[in-house]
Amino acid sequence: MPIYQVIVNAIKADIAAGKLKPGQALPTEAEMCATHQASRLTVRRALEVLREEDVIYTIRAEGSYVGPRDAPQIREPWEHEKIAAELVEGIKRGDYQPDQVLPSQLELVEQYGVAKKTASAAVALLREQGWVYTVPAIGTFVTSRDKWPNIC
Repeated sequence: MPIYQVIVNAIKADIAAGKLKPGQALPTEAEMCATHQASRLTVRRALEVLREEDVIYTIRAEGSYVGPRDAPQIREPWEHEKIAAELVEGIKRGDYQPDQVLPSQLELVEQYGVAKKTASAAVALLREQGWVYTVPAIGTFVTSRDKWPNIC
């Protein structure tokens, strides 16, 4: 049996056993390569077969998930999401007051030990969610409480 088919069968078995649930992220290609001692090309072939059979779906630059596509995604938060969540908790606690400037991108890079792009993505997520607003060339500030997202 070709190695790609062994991988296909293993993933289907994990789904059938409930180890992988609808919407759950599959291991990364690199993790599957290590687990199955296979090349990336072989793993990609297995994923292609699973996609063709509508067992999984893939979102470019994000990963593959167990189908169906409309199932809520289950995955570990990305680093920028973790940073954003921590900043939201700081806002809720009052560490950052409305109209107070948040730490700069460079400060976030140093504080969390991440790349500029990750720090920027965290701030962009906060902006998208409505927690902060940015004044170009000045900084990013906490929005007023009446504009905060609904908090449950």
